[in-house]
Amino acid sequence: MHDPRLSALALLFVLPSLGGCSAPAPGAPLNAGGRTPPGSSDPAGARAAEPDSSAAATAPPANSSPSSGSGSETAAVPADLRQGELPTQAPAPSGAQGSEAASAGPPGAGDCTSLPAASDYAAAGPFADARMFSNVGPNSDYTLFRPDASLGTNGFRHPIATWGNGISTTPDQYQKTLSLIASHGFVIIACNDTQAERPCLSAGLDWLVEQNGSAGELAGKLDTTREVTIGYSWGGGAAIDTADRPNVRATVSLHGMPPRVATAFTAMHAPLLLFTSTGDSFVTARQYVTPNFESSQVPTFYATLADSNAGHLYVVDGGAAVCIGGILGLGSCQTAAAEQAPTIAWLRYWACDDQDAKRFFFGPDCTLCSAPWATPQRKQLP
Repeated sequence: MHDPRLSALALLFVLPSLGGCSAPAPGAPLNAGGRTPPGSSDPAGARAAEPDSSAAATAPPANSSPSSGSGSETAAVPADLRQGELPTQAPAPSGAQGSEAASAGPPGAGDCTSLPAASDYAAAGPFADARMFSNVGPNSDYTLFRPDASLGTNGFRHPIATWGNGISTTPDQYQKTLSLIASHGFVIIACNDTQAERPCLSAGLDWLVEQNGSAGELAGKLDTTREVTIGYSWGGGAAIDTADRPNVRATVSLHGMPPRVATAFTAMHAPLLLFTSTGDSFVTARQYVTPNFESSQVPTFYATLADSNAGHLYVVDGGAAVCIGGILGLGSCQTAAAEQAPTIAWLRYWACDDQDAKRFFFGPDCTLCSAPWATPQRKQLP
């Protein structure tokens, strides 16, 4: 579908002084090595018709990447997401029920089933020092979100995730959400390509698998049998495409486009969480997200945020005085505020067996079954 607003959007990215979000800081490339890897499944000309856009949030200062290949530390979990000093009580067992469950410090040895219970899925998790590292991965074409000093604490092995951006955007524009997810124990490799496709997302996961078995900061600290795929808009379709990998445990598509691989839905084997909002008039539910739900053949939850002010750019980091989306009628950038907690709950439940997270999705009184959520749809779920 061609939309003339794309031309206006491209102009605003080139001329941010017209009133869009602030451009990246000098010296911080918007798209370091951003190109579609060979073998992309994107049909010729498909990208020109992509009805997606985003605001160029202020990028962190560009720092040189250490020779170790771990990337440059550029951003931490924002102060407003931190829970303060971590409690000192012993970690609660996975699956703890009720509001009395509280977040504790980093878990002990083992995979992510040892994660402490979360009392608030929208708050920083047990790895609250999670940060963004730029220019890492194959050809330094990726951004990494992971725990910093707490990485691998007490022998904990972190599940691995891959992220796909919306078109024309880069991972730094989602650092608040991705750092928050990383604080719950996930190591996320994000493709810097502004038109991310399955080859780039999958290659990022392959790189993490290699790092786990090689000398370096990540060695032996990852659980490569627990993968998840996440994406927004155009990248949401790429996340579905990448869900054919045998170790994928869960997929999240935020306001996502359909996949580009013809066999994507038949190749999926892990549960899928889909988000849309009543205010998204660009990647609309009727044209894009609902067809994804109808095509899905795995356990799927389809969540609709009933908020007319939550436009398509709802997922992009807020912080700018004026968001490009507001000018184009696509809504403001709001850091996926209402979608963060259920995303984390979905990943913790399916990848880490966090039974308390079931309350978001299961049963008639589920968290996503009442305001601000509307018309929940499920398949293959109770």
